[in-house]
Amino acid sequence: MNRLRRYWIWILPVLVGVAMGLTLSQTSTSNPTALATTHVGPVSFTKYGMNDSNNAVFEGPQVAGWSQSWTYTATEPLQQASVANGVVYASGDGGNLASQSNDLIYALDAQSGSLLWSRHLDNMSMTTPVVADGMVFVGSGTQGFQGSNLRNVDNLNAQHIVRGTGPNAIYALDAANGQVVWEYRTLGENMPTFIYSQGTLYVANGNGAVYAFNARTGVRQWKVSIGSYVSMSSPTLANGVLYVSGAHPYDLYAINVATHQLMWAAPVPGVFAGTDDSSLAFANNMVYLMGTIGSWTKPSSVVFAFNPDGQLAWQTVLGSGALPTDIEVSAPVAVGTTLYVGSPITNAEYALNALSGKVLWTFDAAGPVSESPAVVNNILYFGDGTGMFYAIDASNGKEIASKALTGSFAADYPVVVGQTIYQPDENGQLFAIPFSDLTPAALHAAPNIPIPTGVLGVDIKKGEALFMGTSLSPIGLSCDTCHVGGGTLTSFHDGIVVPSLLGAASGFPKIVNGKIKTLDGQINHCIKGMGGKPLTVSSPDMLELNLYLHWLSSGWTEHLVSGTSSGSSSGGCK
Repeated sequence: MNRLRRYWIWILPVLVGVAMGLTLSQTSTSNPTALATTHVGPVSFTKYGMNDSNNAVFEGPQVAGWSQSWTYTATEPLQQASVANGVVYASGDGGNLASQSNDLIYALDAQSGSLLWSRHLDNMSMTTPVVADGMVFVGSGTQGFQGSNLRNVDNLNAQHIVRGTGPNAIYALDAANGQVVWEYRTLGENMPTFIYSQGTLYVANGNGAVYAFNARTGVRQWKVSIGSYVSMSSPTLANGVLYVSGAHPYDLYAINVATHQLMWAAPVPGVFAGTDDSSLAFANNMVYLMGTIGSWTKPSSVVFAFNPDGQLAWQTVLGSGALPTDIEVSAPVAVGTTLYVGSPITNAEYALNALSGKVLWTFDAAGPVSESPAVVNNILYFGDGTGMFYAIDASNGKEIASKALTGSFAADYPVVVGQTIYQPDENGQLFAIPFSDLTPAALHAAPNIPIPTGVLGVDIKKGEALFMGTSLSPIGLSCDTCHVGGGTLTSFHDGIVVPSLLGAASGFPKIVNGKIKTLDGQINHCIKGMGGKPLTVSSPDMLELNLYLHWLSSGWTEHLVSGTSSGSSSGGCK
């Protein structure tokens, strides 16, 4: 039963709201306000991707020197961050209803990464926290189906399916302390990100409805039934029209927000998945979205562009591949007349001509690409399903730098403020990454970790100099060409994931295809790959490289030939 917890002046809105599933609550003094150290970033964050083009980049003279580096670790996967007034917000989708440490909304200081407050919801949250009018708007709900909805979900002709199991709600939280200001319960999940515009909150969700609420009071203003459930596809609002993409049927909808009327519903041709997960972009007077066509065994990624009247402007098939376990797709990002989008099926990032759909370039990543990029200074920043994070030249798709982080990146996007990238991942980490960390100079710098003193330290430093230098290669390569950071980082090089060498030496000797493989042999294999001559086992260079690699394995357990390595890396180039 809903409870009234407001002053008497709110009684009339509450009575209206109670009839529609609304709960209002008074802010408690038990959770005091935690102030951010700055007000950096936008004043508000009103939709998925921050703007109509989905390019979540905040620039300007006031943040030109904003460069931060920190990592916050939660106990659950984190989703879709937003930044406003010096605070980074993120949603937790742990899905453990019995745990108070799961299904939280997090507010972090944008400068230090310290936790300002967290709020436990009734279910997992996958929305970007929308920030406006002193409040944070988030939704809860799961991807699951139950009962007749579960039986019908594989039937493309089935309609009026409800998605979401367990509690589902729309929340307004006090931005200062996370206290619930109002709450609206729904039948289906609320995974798509909401839109705040001029005091109104627009919501599309899993029970085939589109809502408009008074953002301050939570009173429902109107509701339009579209029939399709909406999964993760966040709507977009342009020129007074709310565009929504749903499933069963897989249609694109246009709603006039002034008249609250459905203007048109346009079938998205050939799709069986994806368009209900792809958040919409609006640019060049077109609506862009991504979907999956073909079949479960032979799927293909495709990008669609629709005109504002619902006519299909163009569609481009990107390619086919294996269907990932999680079919979430990338949201298109528009910058001028170029559209950027990733595919979890082809494991690639693409640039397309936004007016014609022509593919301009393709970058093959290490794994599925469900994350959308942030595009700034002609560089794309995005991650993939293996946890690799990239800086790519937006002009030609060439890799500038890459670095393995701790967890995979799902249907998400980086937020850029000044020279800092704010990025959550599926491993519960939220990173503040300065641009300076994703440059060739930074990745190919010598490792900054302690080296012992004395004769041993001198020889390790000699080995480090050999590793970082080009003296072993007549064509100007070094061990660090592949094994960046002096071998301390995992990166992506020429289409191959190159592992860190931390712990690698502890994996030798080992048996490969019935033959003993030694560390000396692996070193010479790499030198040969650089065009150099093999070293003798007793040469000073070989001894010094051995010492350096064993120093990188400090703290890792050595093992015999018949054993197995305790290290996390196989070591060496392919």
